[in-house]
Amino acid sequence: MSVIAGKADEHARGVVAAAGWRASSAFLLAVLVFANIMNWADRQVVPILFGSIRRDLALSDTELGVIGGVAFSLIYAVASFVFGYYADRTSRRSIIGFGLLAWSLSTAACGFATGFWSLFVARFFTGIGEASFYPCAMSLVTDGFAADRRGRAVGLLGAAAAVGGGLGVGLGGHLADTLGWRNVFFVYGVAGVVLVPFVLMLVEPARPEDDGEDDVATMRALKDIFGDARLLWVWTSGALLIAAATGWAAWTPSFFERDLAFDATKAGIVFGAAQLIGGVAGSLIGGRLGDMRRSRRFAGQLDVSVLSGLLAAPLFALVLCEGFPLWVVITGSLLGSLAVYAYLPSLQTAVAELVSPKRLGITFAVHVLFLSGIGAAVGPFVVGWASDLTGNLRLALSLPVVAIVLAAAGAFIAGRVMRARTPLLDAARQRSA
Repeated sequence: MSVIAGKADEHARGVVAAAGWRASSAFLLAVLVFANIMNWADRQVVPILFGSIRRDLALSDTELGVIGGVAFSLIYAVASFVFGYYADRTSRRSIIGFGLLAWSLSTAACGFATGFWSLFVARFFTGIGEASFYPCAMSLVTDGFAADRRGRAVGLLGAAAAVGGGLGVGLGGHLADTLGWRNVFFVYGVAGVVLVPFVLMLVEPARPEDDGEDDVATMRALKDIFGDARLLWVWTSGALLIAAATGWAAWTPSFFERDLAFDATKAGIVFGAAQLIGGVAGSLIGGRLGDMRRSRRFAGQLDVSVLSGLLAAPLFALVLCEGFPLWVVITGSLLGSLAVYAYLPSLQTAVAELVSPKRLGITFAVHVLFLSGIGAAVGPFVVGWASDLTGNLRLALSLPVVAIVLAAAGAFIAGRVMRARTPLLDAARQRSA
């Protein structure tokens, strides 16, 4: 048996050597970064088009909040369980390639919408396609990077999300003014299709050798995951932060247009630049600081999330204050985005440390349920509903500021619970990672 295993290992090494640069961690991360850029560009382009869609399709703020949140996020979370299950058992590269094609075609289909329900259905299928990416990408990064480098790799993926979100809003606003909102969806959809061949070129990193944990049924694994207080506190913090961030991102461009008299191009440039610059810097800084704090104490990376949340809330509050000059609004938006993006890498690396490699896919599917299924669905809807209820979008946008403070408190508790409830054998696991 050992001879057979040795030959299998030798064959695997030969396959990797023959693949050359396609099997490198650098190529893996580069492809995932560009795929995530398109993932977030397609996701975030909708808010900057709210004004045009609202006028053309006669939708209310509540309906737009549903399109920007619930239509995409709930099915995104549910579908992530399916993709997370298969990410633990089959080719992650093929799953991402299929999903990228599906979400790109669905994004293009949004350009044909004639009313609320047709746009809802197109966003629904966009959510299904995009659900393929996160469980597979995090599983690939966890297998492809050692624990002491993982935070930086996750930070780069977060930076890609910021670039995609920034392009989605910034370029989308300009294209909406010049080409019309329908053509924006067509352009973004085609760009995603172009990336599919590069995804299929990937050579996946080897999955870890047997860690001693037996394979268990999916329902048993889910029972264990939902029964883990450490994970639940991390995800509660993340859901609050994402609810705040998506509520803010969905409605701030409209706030700029309605209250500050920006056109779509100017609103897109101001908000998109803040997302792009602040998001890239925040993701890289947050990932790096998270690795540094983790090296000092277990779950130390969550200290970065706590500090980031406490910085983001007052910075976003500055944007909403009346009478401040434009440069204060821009600075608050940029630095607030930086702090929000710095919050996220530590949540993801914390989750990766708490579960067996055999459960990474399904665990990150639950991660998606909390952050994107609950948080991202609730945030845009609640802000839109509050805007319709009060007739004051500025007041409605104060809700994300409060939610960020609550998220920081959740991250603080999550760190304490992780340190209190993680067995001492984790010290040996950290040294060997």
